Parts: sequence; structure tokens; C-alpha cells
Amino acid sequence: MILKWVLPYWNYLYSLPILVLFNCYPLQANADNTNQIYYTALINVTVLNPDRSTSASITLERGRYGQTSPKIGVKGLLLAPLPINGVPDRLGCDPRTRFQVPPNTKQWIALLQRGNCTFKQKILRAASHNASAVVIYNNVSGEEPVTMTHQGTGDIVTVMITEMKVKEILNYLEKNMSVLIAIAVGTRYPSKNVNRSSLVFVSVSFIVLMIISSAWLIFYFIQKIRYTSARDRNQCKQQANQMERGPFSTCRFLE
Repeated sequence: MILKWVLPYWNYLYSLPILVLFNCYPLQANADNTNQIYYTALINVTVLNPDRSTSASITLERGRYGQTSPKIGVKGLLLAPLPINGVPDRLGCDPRTRFQVPPNTKQWIALLQRGNCTFKQKILRAASHNASAVVIYNNVSGEEPVTMTHQGTGDIVTVMITEMKVKEILNYLEKNMSVLIAIAVGTRYPSKNVNRSSLVFVSVSFIVLMIISSAWLIFYFIQKIRYTSARDRNQCKQQANQMERGPFSTCRFLE
């Protein structure tokens, strides 16, 4: 008989946390996606011969703007850091990092490799040499660009690209060929990554609601059983008094 009381209420209470779970998760997901949008960058690289004729053209479509970077187009001469003590250093982390900027160059863009120091340090290093923008290529082959975080770098344009085709570009730079780069704003996308804090929040909320529901259910049925027992005893005693039954009344079996 107790199961007949329990099951309908239990099914109802068990469904409450699940309903809250589905209602809370879209709110959290929407908030996270709003804060984690990113912009793609369309990049075109042109290699010039000494006579200024076009030698090669390379298109990079998988670039991504930095989080606090201005989302604007920029173009200029592409330069990689000079070797340090004869050793190539593409990272831009060393204080001795220098760029060979040709005279009368109005805009130039630094090409740096990811790793060894923060994005902010790399960007500020290039900015200290008056770079108009910084392109950072990934240090893992095949890995997609990320939305770089680099607060405090001012209004310098920053873009990350994959490692694909960078070796070809560096080969042209090592031959002292002029390499021009044009960066254009691509498409605005919401983040595809699931925020871990959202999952933790939803999981904890679900567990708390289950505990509260279970505790309320137990309390409710304890009170219901006590109330039912007391009501039955009172009814039986009233019947016994009315019928003037003796000490062997059936009420004794309920006590």
C-alpha cells in the first residue's frame, strides 16, 4: 500500500531536477557562446621577385583574430625575426629579438611562432619595433588556430594561423624575397567549445535538487504514515467507545 502512495509522487519529484537541468543548460550555454565568439581572418600572401613581379600567391583561409584584437583589415610587408647569434629564432620571446625593416616601409607585419612565452609578450615585442600587426603560426602541425588572449596589447592587429604553408613562406623570407601579406575580416562564429564551468554548475545543481527532493519525499511520507496511523487509532478508539467493547477490541492490533 505504501508503494501505491510513493510511486506517483516519486516519479513527479524525480522529474523536477531533470526539467530544471534542461532549462538551466541552454541559459548557461547561451551566455558562454555570447562571450566566446570569434572572427576568422582571410589571409593572402604575395611573393615578389626582385623586379617586383609576382612570383607566387598563397591563400590562408583558416586564420583567427585574437580575442582583444581590432577586427579590421591590414596589409604590409611580412617579416620574420632575425637570427640570434646565427641561430634562427622564430618565437619572438628573447629580448634580443630584432627585425630587419627596409627603409621607408610604412606598414610591416611580424611573423612569429607559437610557444615559449605568452601571446602578449610576443605581440608587445613586435609592437616595440613598430609592427602594424602580428601573425602567430601554430607550433603543432595540423592543429587548428585558437582565439588568443592578450589583454593589454593596445590596438595592434593579431591573428593566429595554422602551420600549413608557413614553411613555404619562411623559405621565401630566407631567400630575402619580398613577401606582402593582406589580412581581411572573415566570418563571425560562436564558440564550439563547451564551457567546463557550465557543466560543473549544471551537475552540482542537479545533485542538490535530487538531494532536496529525496529529503522532502522521505519527510512527507514519514509524516503521512504517522498521520494515517494516528487517524486509524483515533477512529478505532471512537468505534470501540461507541460500541462499548472490552479490552480485546481490534484497536489493540493497531497500537
